[in-house]
Amino acid sequence: MPDSRPVVVLAVAATFASMVAAGSGGAQGTDRQLASLRASRVAGTVFDSITMRPLAQAVVQLALVPARGMIATVRSTVTDSSGRYEFPGVSPGTYLLGFQHVAADSLGLRSPVHRLDVRTESVVTASMAVPSMAGLIRTVCGRDGVKDSLSVLLGSVRHAQADTALPGAFVSIRWGEVLLGRGQMQRSTPIVDAFANEEGWYSACVPGDVPMTVRAAHGTDLSGSIEFGVPAHAVLRRDLYVGAASAEVRTADSTAEARAAAERIIERGTGEVRGLVRAVDGRAIAGARVALLNGTGETRTNQRGEFVLRGLPLGTHMIEAWAIGYLPGQQIVDIVEFRREPAEIELFDVSAYRLDTVRVAAARRLEATVRAGFERRRRSGSGIFLDETALDSMRAMTFKDLLRGIAGVQFVRGRRPDDIWDEHIEFSTGRSRPCLPVIYLNGAQLVQDRTDLDVLVPPSSVQRIEVYHRGVAIPAEFASANTCGVLAIWTGPRRRM
Repeated sequence: MPDSRPVVVLAVAATFASMVAAGSGGAQGTDRQLASLRASRVAGTVFDSITMRPLAQAVVQLALVPARGMIATVRSTVTDSSGRYEFPGVSPGTYLLGFQHVAADSLGLRSPVHRLDVRTESVVTASMAVPSMAGLIRTVCGRDGVKDSLSVLLGSVRHAQADTALPGAFVSIRWGEVLLGRGQMQRSTPIVDAFANEEGWYSACVPGDVPMTVRAAHGTDLSGSIEFGVPAHAVLRRDLYVGAASAEVRTADSTAEARAAAERIIERGTGEVRGLVRAVDGRAIAGARVALLNGTGETRTNQRGEFVLRGLPLGTHMIEAWAIGYLPGQQIVDIVEFRREPAEIELFDVSAYRLDTVRVAAARRLEATVRAGFERRRRSGSGIFLDETALDSMRAMTFKDLLRGIAGVQFVRGRRPDDIWDEHIEFSTGRSRPCLPVIYLNGAQLVQDRTDLDVLVPPSSVQRIEVYHRGVAIPAEFASANTCGVLAIWTGPRRRM
């Protein structure tokens, strides 16, 4: 179907028309020979090198170059869902062929303009593609982007109800780095902020093969915080949906709990997610717990491994599932009103990981007194204890991965602009209100109860974890005026093989 939009692809090609026509004009005999031919057909496919799929809704234009410095008879069409286009009834002659798409145009990319000589009555096939990944990385990250192992994250920020692009939307990206120098190790959290352009597209230059946290905002509409990485030397497209959410503030029973719960905001909305939790071998997992990453809308799977989460905030979020005997699993979902796609989460059997870990991993070493104290408290049976074997089986990427399977422990992000990226631990058991536990690191109490442990404690350094919820007997060495509970973390070096 012809496109009614203005000619945007070939208007810039007029300067090339003289070069194209120079190779085709001149001989009257050739003109008479072409005039005797019947009309041909020009067809092909436009390919998206970013998503490695055919490019739908691309504007393809074909312009006749009748003489030096001239462009005439411009025809336009739009590629279908398979990226195919076709121009029927093309008279013999020399043409310029090109395409454009909002995704490439928003990044400042221009598809190359091709010279096409129609000299036959049969079909002329001409396929085109968005510039390569290396070219896109150089465009976004600069000339040294490929050499520096950088990658590109891009996509469209859209409204979760109307599916419309949102110019000016804000996208914040952060990741962790470890800097080594002068015998010291420093941890930092770089942040890259990107704004969507007039078409609602954003792009950012990020390090490859590094786990990142991404969140989008447009006015008061937000997405959730999602976690993923971009492969090195690659381009990854991740569209982000934002939506409105209502805030539910819990009411505390005491003044102490009121301070802890005052900023505990549960996001609610009209969204719904249905899905399935299964093991890697395809078996459905019954009784698995499923919730948004921040703990909103928790439910359990039925005997077929199916679940339904209702009352969720709209937008792009991350859901997680965990079950006894399995490593926790996560999945990014777009909670939108105009479509509902089922989510599927795979969980890995812990026993399979434990066998592999026992074979290749070194045991950690603790000081004799620390080990003896840990074993003494474990024999009392009043808390939850994770030792070296349990921790090794998890192969955690972050500290919070070590605690995901423990009931009543959740990680919560702040809501103020100055702490929206910081996560702290809260305990919640039974009908009790969420509260802030006392945290001990190697026997010393942390002064800051809202410490982001993902930044402070590398998971590979953790040797023992103890969790004491409200209502259980707290060991004397962890006694305090706080009635919420205790989280004790013990770290140390690994034993070298």
